[in-house]
Amino acid sequence: MEAECDGSEVVIRFSPFLAHRLEENAQDTFDDDQDRGVNPPRYGVSVIAGYCEDGEDLEATITRLTKQTTLRGKRIAVVTGTMLRREGFDLVKDPTTKEPLHHLVGEDPFSAPPRVDVLASLLDDNRTGNPAWMEGAA
Repeated sequence: MEAECDGSEVVIRFSPFLAHRLEENAQDTFDDDQDRGVNPPRYGVSVIAGYCEDGEDLEATITRLTKQTTLRGKRIAVVTGTMLRREGFDLVKDPTTKEPLHHLVGEDPFSAPPRVDVLASLLDDNRTGNPAWMEGAA
């Protein structure tokens, strides 16, 4: 896994990581935004994100963030905001009451589906086990 605490966001995507499933997720985001009256509606792939705290290594950050979400799954992909931006993606906060760490990955201005093939490859290269799952918390 290439990710490290680099001062940018630690971004976690729960499976699925396949391009067509990421595209479905981006379309669902667009449809949900339309239903909620968000103008303009956005195409974005759902992730959770946060920052490494002082003295915290990447593994501890991942564990903390996966314990703070209601999302569950055995496999996750971990990248950083720096890695996403290097590939031309943007990361925007999209918190909800249920998921305060929720963010969207897309391409500014989020008016078209992101290049899910590139995103899927990046996520696939950075897959790992969910430490909260291993501890029985997720």
